[in-house]
Amino acid sequence: MRAIQMLRPEAGAAGLVDGLAVPEPGPGQVRVRIANAAICGTDRHIFHWDASISHMVAPPVTIGHEFCGHLDALGSGVAGWKTGDYVSAEMHIVCGQCRACRAGNQHVCERTKIAGLHRDGAFAEFVVLPAANLVRLDPGTVPPEIGAFLDALGNAVHTVQSATSIAGRHVLVSGYGAIGAMAAAVVEFEGAASLTITEVHPSHLERARAWAKTRSGRVPIHVRDPRSEGDALAGALRASTGGGVDVVLEMSGAAPAIGLGLDLLYPGGEMMMLGIPAGRDLLLEKFSQRVIFKGLTLRGVVGRRMFGTWTEMLGLLQRGLDVRHIVTHRLPMSEFGRGIELLDAGQAHKVVLDPAN
Repeated sequence: MRAIQMLRPEAGAAGLVDGLAVPEPGPGQVRVRIANAAICGTDRHIFHWDASISHMVAPPVTIGHEFCGHLDALGSGVAGWKTGDYVSAEMHIVCGQCRACRAGNQHVCERTKIAGLHRDGAFAEFVVLPAANLVRLDPGTVPPEIGAFLDALGNAVHTVQSATSIAGRHVLVSGYGAIGAMAAAVVEFEGAASLTITEVHPSHLERARAWAKTRSGRVPIHVRDPRSEGDALAGALRASTGGGVDVVLEMSGAAPAIGLGLDLLYPGGEMMMLGIPAGRDLLLEKFSQRVIFKGLTLRGVVGRRMFGTWTEMLGLLQRGLDVRHIVTHRLPMSEFGRGIELLDAGQAHKVVLDPAN
């Protein structure tokens, strides 16, 4: 089979490899024929060999962890599934025995292995996974181009739901990359008092403004550029929200954006932090003033709750959450490199790959 592999521990060392053996499912495992896969921000960090993620990857390894497909083969002991079933999967493979798992917090399992980082992932024609990680999909609700990025949508839903509440509160989404765009759609769908989107990249700003214009106006949506507005942004936002936002969903991982979010939070507010910095360290200035004396809550968000977030996410899609605008490009898997270039240039949000081409 063909697959996109990170071949060496260096920037740019990912490419299409042909002639790989089709993996066989072992006991309790299944093999999925990939229908569509999607490039994630994590895949970009791997491709560029960023310090924040490179220590987790041991080349050569097939990357990619967002996908949907159909069951192709079942290992021994697998019950409740049949070949042809339409599925996605939770790509965090957990131990089930550590304190986190036993407390129902498998998404922070201390022995997590992530398919696409620690073991072969989904940028391939086939992937083998534990049957316990499968999620059944309804083709009437989840077309393949949406099923391809449910992993990322789950991150967005988990980030939104990590806040105490969204309905009736003033919310700031910091960063309108793909997951930021998904989170904004969920916030608007859930009925926030207002939604403010901050973004500095011109293309992402344009997409945010275009999306905001399509909404009904049920939730006031403001798209702001911190670099062009400077100090005036904080004053305007405080005036429009009665003193500051209640919730910041931090999707960028950029220190200036995090600092601005802390400044804009009303005392007692919450910051949900999903964005991964490019480096392993992050400096937050005026920490006591911005956080301690404002009584803020900062919460790191990783992955999705297994499998509560999946249930909530599929329920949102069934109720009418629209994320079709997230897909900006559909490419053959052989053009993975072009997909990375589009994302690096800010010309794409979600790039969906077809492994059959």
